[in-house]
Amino acid sequence: MVPEFFRRGGLAAKAGTRWEIPVAVLAICLSASTFVQAEQSDDSPLLQIHSQHAFNAIFGLPGAAARPVQSREWQLSLEHSNQFIGSMAGNEQLRLDGETSELTFRHRQRLMSCWQGELLVPFIQHSGGLFDRAIDDWHQFFGLPDANRSNVPFDELTYSYVGESGQQVQVDVPESGLGDIQLSVQRSLGCQATADSTASEAIVRVGIKLPTGSLSELRGSGKPDAYVDIQSPIWSLGERWRGGMSAGLLAVGQSSRLAPQRSVVGFGALGIQYILQHRYRLLLQVDWHTPFYDSALAELSDATVVMSGGVRYLMRGNQSFEFSIAEDIAVDTAPDIVARLAWVFRPSR
Repeated sequence: MVPEFFRRGGLAAKAGTRWEIPVAVLAICLSASTFVQAEQSDDSPLLQIHSQHAFNAIFGLPGAAARPVQSREWQLSLEHSNQFIGSMAGNEQLRLDGETSELTFRHRQRLMSCWQGELLVPFIQHSGGLFDRAIDDWHQFFGLPDANRSNVPFDELTYSYVGESGQQVQVDVPESGLGDIQLSVQRSLGCQATADSTASEAIVRVGIKLPTGSLSELRGSGKPDAYVDIQSPIWSLGERWRGGMSAGLLAVGQSSRLAPQRSVVGFGALGIQYILQHRYRLLLQVDWHTPFYDSALAELSDATVVMSGGVRYLMRGNQSFEFSIAEDIAVDTAPDIVARLAWVFRPSR
């Protein structure tokens, strides 16, 4: 008898989502070559949303690189996800039922005219959460598939993976603590070493994720990861539209307690921004990455594609505020829904 949690409808519908959207994203980016570069770094069309389910978020997949800062910048963000994912194939089982909050502190500092460094420190909490019933009611009201969510007790926590060889990681009581710290350095390509020459240049970035979080509590993978990516210049179409994209590769540290991992994962993002008013920007973004695992479970072995929508408000005093919502396009490869709040402060020189 298959447990009710693992009776998933719609897995077959995901088969066609593995590569079509990333390929379409690349085609759109290439077609944007007629755009003109924007001049203001505040017009960045890319959000730094994480939006990964618990067994993907333990790796060092970075958010989109931030645009160059004149001196330094602090960012404090809170990202909250609701996860209800699960299936089984042979002896391999995955169950994700819970909510995760990630409070992240970022500090960026200009190192030289064309270089800047970033420190990212996350604090992660896994819990049963509060929003299962509200999300189920939403699905029921609009006739959306809910993966039998209503047949499982609400607001419980079970993040569990059992592998073919019996390896297991499970979190079923609330856990919280430090996640994996990330360090990165980026350079503006074509930079002419002047105070404002890097605002719209392409960016190349290299970074490392340190194993400071606990794998047993799903706050990290227990291994270091390293990545490199490149971000396009900001493209401008008229006075109100902005666009940009990024793509990169992540070298993944291997852990024997998880499903067999891929050595290299590709990732990227495509974003557009509409300047509604002087202080308000509307953003739409698609993020994707290739699978982290070689697994019989589609939730682990399919490519992930997530769409985010948000608003950015430029406040007085060199501050800005962002709010965004993300939804999985490739079903069950990311949380059902992710909400993110971020506050950014750039002090005067």
